[in-house]
Amino acid sequence: MTFLGALVAFGLLFLGVSLGLSLLLNVLLFVFRKTLRRQGAWVERQAAQAALVLPPLLSVAVTAVLAAQSKLALAAGADHCLAHDHHLHLCVQHNAPWLAQPWALALVAAAVSFLVVRFGLAALAHVHAQRSATRLRGLGTPLAEHCYLVPSDAQFAFTAGLAAPAVIVSTSAWAALTPDERAAVLAHELAHLEHGDLWRRALLGLAASLGVPVLAARALRLWELSSERVCDRRAVAAVGRPSTVASAILALMRQPPSALAPAGAAFAAASHVPERVESLLLEEGGGERDAHRLARLLLAASLALGGVSAVFAEPLHHLFETLLG
Repeated sequence: MTFLGALVAFGLLFLGVSLGLSLLLNVLLFVFRKTLRRQGAWVERQAAQAALVLPPLLSVAVTAVLAAQSKLALAAGADHCLAHDHHLHLCVQHNAPWLAQPWALALVAAAVSFLVVRFGLAALAHVHAQRSATRLRGLGTPLAEHCYLVPSDAQFAFTAGLAAPAVIVSTSAWAALTPDERAAVLAHELAHLEHGDLWRRALLGLAASLGVPVLAARALRLWELSSERVCDRRAVAAVGRPSTVASAILALMRQPPSALAPAGAAFAAASHVPERVESLLLEEGGGERDAHRLARLLLAASLALGGVSAVFAEPLHHLFETLLG
């Protein structure tokens, strides 16, 4: 009973902190969207990634700090729960009353069910994508390392497969491209592999499940778009002209996209077309150095928040008890 009560109590704390931080960071992401865009695709990508990843990570840290504070207080004999029995407690010992709260049980059960279904669907999508990539790779001929040309009348070019990532291009798509456009498509898709974008998006999709639903989905889409723009810059470096990369993207969208790889488990060459073409024609910057600086700033802020949580663990403990109980 103690374990189940603690699971409900601290589970609610985790959800509340994660959703609150998600709301805050996504609002900031929206407010500073134009500034981030001017700084470059790498900066936008880093900011969107932070808005998705930091809420659950920092929520774990805050929850762990308050659970440890409760444990240490009990070990030191400073048990305030007995003197304040008029509300529910975030306590590793006195948590049985949480099991008598229907709203708390229903909320935690709904959250757990949602996460299980969401994780299961994501896993199935990636298994499907891996099987499709493996099957098509077996039918194709190598174009370059991790790149395969597959005989097909359908027009597609995508990167898929968590276990063995590969770039799959159909003969129809290949025939529709000029030599320079082919080089641009391969450079773009290989950049996804080099950056580990398949794994990153899989993990970010899971992190988005712990954020404010609509806002987290919006941040994930911004991450995807900025990642495509980052890879477009790699393609420009390979072929020398932004217009060549733009024409390759437009050439691949002239036919309805193939459904060989599920959305969310692959990077299709002809995705986010209007935004990418506009970015290429405007020759927007990358901002990789600024992205590194932003990452260091976010790390410092996260460590500071963890330190503040540890220093002010007791008042935070009472604050969250008041809010939840």
